[in-house]
Amino acid sequence: MQEAQNKCPHCGAEVAQVAIICEDCKFPIAGTEKEKAIFIGRQTLNISKVASAEEVVSRTQIILYIVAGFKVLSAFLVYTNFRSTSDTIFYLVIALILGVFGYLLPKKPIVFILASLAVILGYYLLLYLVNPILVFSGITWKFITVGLLLYALYTVMESNKLKKKYNL
Repeated sequence: MQEAQNKCPHCGAEVAQVAIICEDCKFPIAGTEKEKAIFIGRQTLNISKVASAEEVVSRTQIILYIVAGFKVLSAFLVYTNFRSTSDTIFYLVIALILGVFGYLLPKKPIVFILASLAVILGYYLLLYLVNPILVFSGITWKFITVGLLLYALYTVMESNKLKKKYNL
């Protein structure tokens, strides 16, 4: 004998008529009004956290474009001051990589934030190997850039956990 089906008032999934909670979204179907209100409040908070993560990805994209722009400027300055073609090409390649990562960032945020961090930290390591004093030049901006990328990575990872846990 087949059980009668109802729809979850929160997500619209089909649930058994005797269901206590929705299996898809965990809405307390048989709960009190207070429990239902608490659930909806938590869902609203989680949705706003996910939306906030999307804003962080958008800002991170802009940060990568700005860093890429500074690398293009560095390439120009290196070429005009030192006529070093190899250094100019190096800066232009880093700028191109960061620009492409910025463009692709919304598609796979975790992958391209990690890749951007790897490129930037690798660049800082090369600076250190060439001349350790160069690492300390503009150290504040270096910390800010890496810190913002780490924050974006954390935010996106937390957002993905919420999406998976609450089926958002």
